Amino acid sequence: MKKWILRSLFIGVLIQSAYADLRDPTKPAEYVENKSGPVDISKLELDLTLVSAERNVVVINGIPLRIGDMISGERVDMIELNSVRLTGPSGNITLFLIDKSVKKPVQ
Repeated sequence: MKKWILRSLFIGVLIQSAYADLRDPTKPAEYVENKSGPVDISKLELDLTLVSAERNVVVINGIPLRIGDMISGERVDMIELNSVRLTGPSGNITLFLIDKSVKKPVQ
């Protein structure tokens, strides 16, 4: 009886350790968990949006990104002419282009 209990415990430990390393099949392949919590939105700055029939690209903090790319644990979901929507642990975040004119008015 004692051997049966020990064998059952041993098999239980083996089964538990075998399933501990399984990956969630519903998560995207490039998913990285943000363990730092919500992102400080003030640290994300939308520098540029490029919207055309061929491609949609944004530059956030100097990093070019497309739909599905990740930055600071947030995923790029939608790219529009003057904004980008990110989703992740912080919820839905929309970054807008602030008027950053290359040309300065003549004084």
